[in-house]
Amino acid sequence: MNNIIVVLFALWVSIVFAVQPIEVQGSEFVNSVTNQRFQVIGVAYQPGGSAGYMPQTGVDPLSNGTTCLRDAALMQKLGLNTIRVYNLSPSINHDMCVSIFNDVGIYMFIDVNSPLPNESLNAGDPGSSYDATYLERIFGIVQAFKDYPNTLGFVAGNEDINDSPSAALDPPYLRAITRDLKNYISNHSNRTIPVGYSAADVRPFLVDSSSYMQCALNGSATDPSRIDFFGLNSYSFCGAPPATSFDQAGYNILISDFANTTVPVFFSEYGCNKVEPRVWDDTAALFSPPMTGVFSGGLAYEYTEGSNNFGLVNISANGSAQLRVDYDNLQAQLNLLNISLLESSNATATAVTPATCQSSLIGDSGVSNNFTIPPVPPGGQSLIDNGVTNITNGQLVPVSQLSVPMPVFDSNGVQLQGLAIKPIPNDQSNTPSGQNTTGTTPSGSSNTTGSAATPSATKSAGATMAVGGWLGWSLLALLMAWKL
Repeated sequence: MNNIIVVLFALWVSIVFAVQPIEVQGSEFVNSVTNQRFQVIGVAYQPGGSAGYMPQTGVDPLSNGTTCLRDAALMQKLGLNTIRVYNLSPSINHDMCVSIFNDVGIYMFIDVNSPLPNESLNAGDPGSSYDATYLERIFGIVQAFKDYPNTLGFVAGNEDINDSPSAALDPPYLRAITRDLKNYISNHSNRTIPVGYSAADVRPFLVDSSSYMQCALNGSATDPSRIDFFGLNSYSFCGAPPATSFDQAGYNILISDFANTTVPVFFSEYGCNKVEPRVWDDTAALFSPPMTGVFSGGLAYEYTEGSNNFGLVNISANGSAQLRVDYDNLQAQLNLLNISLLESSNATATAVTPATCQSSLIGDSGVSNNFTIPPVPPGGQSLIDNGVTNITNGQLVPVSQLSVPMPVFDSNGVQLQGLAIKPIPNDQSNTPSGQNTTGTTPSGSSNTTGSAATPSATKSAGATMAVGGWLGWSLLALLMAWKL
């Protein structure tokens, strides 16, 4: 009997359903199990900015489990299902942070580049930086994150095309990097993971950049140099009407420009702060029917407050946090979303096929129309074939602590009580709903942050190692009954 109890307890602390991987079908992100459309409802996550990336001391945005626990609890309350994470080290262990985000149904876009030397493409001279050392860096990121089920995609480049010289020079190299990443994933991952590009909202180059990156060299969607998604860092919607509007922000033009996209398009950053606090009318516009027919959601910029006043949350040196009014206002907008409508897939959108690459696809913007893609640099093919070494594959691990240990305050300075992550059962993804969960203010206090999120109702076919879930609680109840 004692042996049975030990086995049951071990199962309780080790089994939880992982989120269901997201895949690309035509111009939509789709849940790989339910085939429901997936809309990105997320935030850019780079605590500390570039200063938060210190690989030499083992520090990057996903290296501290306690910090991630605090942030995941606040993101779960906000109703987010995705984060975009910049500046990561392939040599640092990210298991705890990623497992925490998995537990609350949050996916990750992972940028493969960083601002450190040899860790990004030199936009002014791409040929000088596209070498085996650089490939080893970006393949290391893939190796470290490929086995996490909540890795939604890898971002191969961010705003590389931003002026006339880079528009002329960089596109062939961005396709080469995309090809190399996808071939590495094909050889070393047990599932297909999307690879895409995040573009600057420089309108003269935008449409041609997208056309260049998503066409197929051989006319087939399987062309590995073709991106799987196109992100747009957009800050054109500033304030609320009458100061700005859907058309004044150019959203009507974006709908027209991307109406024929053959890959998912979404805002990889958004959230103009020229009017503060932000009221997030751009969120309401982004998730309105005119936009959702073409766009697949977006990532608000950004979670952590810095010197640029874009943050949702102020983080103190001692780890405590205070919500900003921007957080409250974004939550209010997200709670109005019709998730069932957003998750409805479009059979036409999932069946689109890419155009064949040819110079006539590109206008007179100055974006390269050269579709001769650079070959893999010396030493690169060996890495693609044999894999990188000295990188530990990430895996989900038990998450035993659910309660946030540091104080967190609402935007009025009142401390939230009982703030914790709430593991989501049955492989569901997080969505906004306006229902109360953890982290309420005391009775009688002003509470603008008591509303939170519930999961999207999707079922899974399998289980993965971590902690929590309905199965674990069932086993615990059985264990206690036997002990009695």
